[in-house]
Amino acid sequence: LLGDYRGFERRGWLRPVAMPGGDRASREPWRNALAQLDAARMGHLADEMFGAQPLALLRQAVRAGVNAPLTSSAGRLFDAFAAVLGFAGAQSFEGEAAMALEARAVLGDVGAYPLGGVEGVIETAPLWQAWAQDRAAGVAPEVMAARFHAGVAQGFARRARALVEAGEAQAVALSGGCFQNVRLLELTLEALGDLPVLIHRRTPANDGGLALGQAVVAAARAVSG
Repeated sequence: LLGDYRGFERRGWLRPVAMPGGDRASREPWRNALAQLDAARMGHLADEMFGAQPLALLRQAVRAGVNAPLTSSAGRLFDAFAAVLGFAGAQSFEGEAAMALEARAVLGDVGAYPLGGVEGVIETAPLWQAWAQDRAAGVAPEVMAARFHAGVAQGFARRARALVEAGEAQAVALSGGCFQNVRLLELTLEALGDLPVLIHRRTPANDGGLALGQAVVAAARAVSG
């Protein structure tokens, strides 16, 4: 988002994909993996990994737009990647799969999966293609988890840096639930280099900080009339 206390506009987002089953996809990460792989034209891998699930029924629902809302959530992307690595079963709370993905990622620089896209939409297909090559080559899941974190961090940082260097923004604010992930936060800060960056210190980065943000926006609008 590009904005200030009075308003914002969307300037970069992950390409939307379906959430098969709606809210159930938040609790069952394999559903997000199915949608991501199908969107990247890798449905055969979903068949291979999740064949015991009702894939045909869910795909039919997605095509019909039934209980399959679109999402550009980074959290659902993390869920999907945790699922394909075998790190996530049914979740007992939101973010559990992403936490497992972070915990299992090896330390150190092992490379990064690419994100594509220009001007707005951030394409995840290149990331999935690189993962599929690693999977076929027998790369350890822990290494793939690290490359995923690095790729997402670099992709997000690249889009933010472009706005700052174009003079459209003065600083970068890293907020939202995905930035509770310390690995992602540190890698994004590293990728942003010497740019001015705002991060959470006294309020949570996830929904717990929404009320304060809403109050600040309301106050700013009241002052400006």
